[in-house]
Amino acid sequence: MAGLCNVKTLIFLAWIICQINTTAWGNNRNTVKPKTPTTSTQCSYTVTPIKFGFWINITGSTNGNYSINITEEGQREIRSSVVYFAHQTSHELKQLKPCTEYEHNVAFIESDGRETPCQKTEKKTRTNAMNTGDIQVNNCRPGYVCYQSDWDISFSLSSSNHVSSERCTSDDKRLCIKLGNNDYCSDLTTTFTSGSCSLSLTTSITVDYINPSDIFPPPPTKLPAQIVPEFPINCRSLSIDYTCSDELNKPKKLTDLEPFTDYICTGQIKNNNVNINKTTTVRFRVDCDLTIINTKNRQTNTSIELSWDTTSQNCPDVPELKNLSYTCSCTDSTQKVTITADKHPSGGTCHFTGLQPFTSYTCKVQPTYNNKDVSETKEVTVKTEPGIPDIIKQLTVKLPEHNTITVECKPPLSFKGPQNLYIAHLQYDSETPVVKNGTICHFEFKHLHYLTTYKLKVTVFNGYFQTSPTTKEVSTLYNAKAVIVLIIFVIIIIISLPVVFYIIKTYRRCKQSTDDVYENIRTEPIYMNARPPACHQKRN
Repeated sequence: MAGLCNVKTLIFLAWIICQINTTAWGNNRNTVKPKTPTTSTQCSYTVTPIKFGFWINITGSTNGNYSINITEEGQREIRSSVVYFAHQTSHELKQLKPCTEYEHNVAFIESDGRETPCQKTEKKTRTNAMNTGDIQVNNCRPGYVCYQSDWDISFSLSSSNHVSSERCTSDDKRLCIKLGNNDYCSDLTTTFTSGSCSLSLTTSITVDYINPSDIFPPPPTKLPAQIVPEFPINCRSLSIDYTCSDELNKPKKLTDLEPFTDYICTGQIKNNNVNINKTTTVRFRVDCDLTIINTKNRQTNTSIELSWDTTSQNCPDVPELKNLSYTCSCTDSTQKVTITADKHPSGGTCHFTGLQPFTSYTCKVQPTYNNKDVSETKEVTVKTEPGIPDIIKQLTVKLPEHNTITVECKPPLSFKGPQNLYIAHLQYDSETPVVKNGTICHFEFKHLHYLTTYKLKVTVFNGYFQTSPTTKEVSTLYNAKAVIVLIIFVIIIIISLPVVFYIIKTYRRCKQSTDDVYENIRTEPIYMNARPPACHQKRN
């Protein structure tokens, strides 16, 4: 019976354990079951300072990968590397800082990725000091002095010219210091400081370090051209020989350079008259500041003559500029006249002909060099002298009355002078002419002879000259009033003639009758004193 109870108890306990395991499996079915740890590798190492870094020696090691980690004292950054050891159990670490204490750790990398630390005798080790021979000086690029070493020299570095260091290139470990003008042909001292150690290195900066672009020659601004380079003040044995070429790449001497031309001059740098395989380049152009002065002009009514002198501050030998010439132009509101000037040693002269009288012209003088406009244009205003006005071509004459003449004309094309005066002459035979003038060509001549032919002349006067006359013959008409009176008189006469004839006829008949009566009386006795009836009636 007791045995049965023990069996039941065991079964119950097994069930409880099964439930617990089932619950645990349900809660952790997505987790990875940890691997069964393997036996750790036993290793140890020692660190020995060597030139430029450490020598790490591992003992009791197994072939495989080892991680090596070092940390600079007081720094967060860790320098780490993975090294595979097969038959070699030592490793060099270089490019460390001199006189610097580093913490170090070495661990074996297990197959499952775990790291097993190796035993060490000390936690920190200090690197050796740096010697002068550990640094190489070279010329990485012109104008710089560069330092290279298997030590890490990116720490505190100071130079006697107080210029900060910089990388030779972005992927280059060499540190360079830019040289100043005073550094060439002198000594430059650079101090490297690391930890408690300090090393000073003095370098002789020879002409080989010179950057040709630092020898800056001011471009010439005058002719004859001179290029005076500015050498480093300590390099007294340097000189430069220049050869120049123009825009067409034709070689030119400095003494033969011309103005208004682009030049490239290459200078060969020499030290004690010996080429040092360095050249410098100067690009320049001398634009002469040509100034036209003493402008004089003479003009007639159809021509202008300009003359001038030319000066220059930076090109004093203006008369010797063979390719210098001038272009002149004169312009008014209607026309443009351009002419090439006649050159004389220090200036020029221009002649313009066929111009309009009494006209203002804007005249310009443009200096040219090799047929290209250069410098500023000189501008003057010149007015030609007055000339003879143009004649009147359209003359209109009207007779508003039979003895009145009106004259009108259109203005001439040009008066060619300061005044606009019209003069009209009207003359009959040898009589004194009637003269009228005005600024408007409209005249009226009254009270002229009827039925008379007059000679009309109209001229234009501009204050200096008078045109040839424009002439025209014009005749007045008859006297209309006199003709009317005459016609009335004629009409009266024509009407009166029959009456007069009748009266005369009657008178004559009466007279005849009377004469007959008187004759009869003389010859016959008078019997009665009576008139003939007809005559008596007439007299009454």
